[in-house]
Amino acid sequence: MSAKLIDISLPGTPQAAGQARRALDACVRDPELSDSGRLLLSEAVANAVEHTQSDRLRLVIRYDAETGTLMCALHDQLAEFRRAAAAGTCAASDWAESGRGLSITAALSAGWGVSTDGFGKWLWFWLRAA
Repeated sequence: MSAKLIDISLPGTPQAAGQARRALDACVRDPELSDSGRLLLSEAVANAVEHTQSDRLRLVIRYDAETGTLMCALHDQLAEFRRAAAAGTCAASDWAESGRGLSITAALSAGWGVSTDGFGKWLWFWLRAA
């Protein structure tokens, strides 16, 4: 069996991004997927910590070495999201210090999305090895 699954709880603090990256490193051995996955996870966790004030975040990582696919899903405790952000249509100014996370996710991932579940929302993305 080549698939690995990690399902962990993270604190709603800035340290959660490092914990998420370490979790990804524990199961993904492909350097290309690992690099892109680390960047996108860092963006997702930083956004959740900054904008949702969630006490806890849930992170699910599934890596299948046989198919070369990586799926990451992050759950926060805020069920609301801006439609423009969810559609990836927000444009950050060239000089803005933030506002590019979902654009980066859309550009680097093979697919991504946002969905609510009544308790919060899931931001997910998946990557495929070249």
